[in-house]
Amino acid sequence: MVKSNSYSPSEFKALRVCELPNEITPFDLFIEQNGEMVPYTKEGHQWSTAQKIDLLQNSQFVLFFESSRQAEVSGLLEASPWRPSLSTEEFSLLIADGLSEFMKARYQFDIGENEGNILKALATALSRFLYQQPRVRSLLEQIAEHDPYTFYHCMRTAAFAVTLSKDVKLWDVALGAVLHDIGNLYLSPAVLNRRGPLKEEEWKQVRKHPEDGVALLQNLGLSATVLEMVLHHHERPDGQGYPHRLKKKDLSLEVRILSFAEVFAALVNPRPYQRAHTPLEAYSSRSLNTIPTRSITACARQLML
Repeated sequence: MVKSNSYSPSEFKALRVCELPNEITPFDLFIEQNGEMVPYTKEGHQWSTAQKIDLLQNSQFVLFFESSRQAEVSGLLEASPWRPSLSTEEFSLLIADGLSEFMKARYQFDIGENEGNILKALATALSRFLYQQPRVRSLLEQIAEHDPYTFYHCMRTAAFAVTLSKDVKLWDVALGAVLHDIGNLYLSPAVLNRRGPLKEEEWKQVRKHPEDGVALLQNLGLSATVLEMVLHHHERPDGQGYPHRLKKKDLSLEVRILSFAEVFAALVNPRPYQRAHTPLEAYSSRSLNTIPTRSITACARQLML
């Protein structure tokens, strides 16, 4: 591919992959690589569900189009009767892809053979559980359609959380991490994928998603530990988190593990508003309140103990 001009928000606009209709797009689309735009498809490209799933599986959640084509893009989306609505089989594929993210996340850092075997066993157990619990699976299907990034982020977070876990119930940690952002179903995709700063009212909505998540999961037979993880995963040891501004002494080990893994998973994967950090950069980030190190276990100890 030949690189185009350097990235500038005034020259390109983002389009979520799940917003693309299953039809021909009469405009060029680009992907972002190292701060520059790279042509991805030319006008006249015929889209299919399989192509979009392939993009999502490779952590490409948005494409970009030239700002000068805004009216044309908006007109196509408004005129198209199609909306993201995958069949049961296609959702099954998405869930399988999500569990593959669960497995791939282990390669962000070195782990022992025993930990790798635990991850494989948990991925298998999660797959069976999702097919045996249609109400839980339905929520994951909805979040996969509503915001693919959230879906894959939850799976990666679960892998990191399990790898960090010791002397806790691994099943609860895995399931709590998989479901921790389910409350994002109540947030607009425009808010979830905003490049610029959020308005105060939008921040209020964002800070409510842990409570919304617990409300969605009530009466589904999940453990108190899982619900606690969903409710408190944005609390911070210094008491500056949300929704209840709890401090480290008030947070369970499972919640602290999830909090660390969630931030790490967010940092090492690209978002519309930030580039992907390397694992070492993520270890060093102030967001994790720790020091540079190659040991994620040591990082977790700095945050959690």
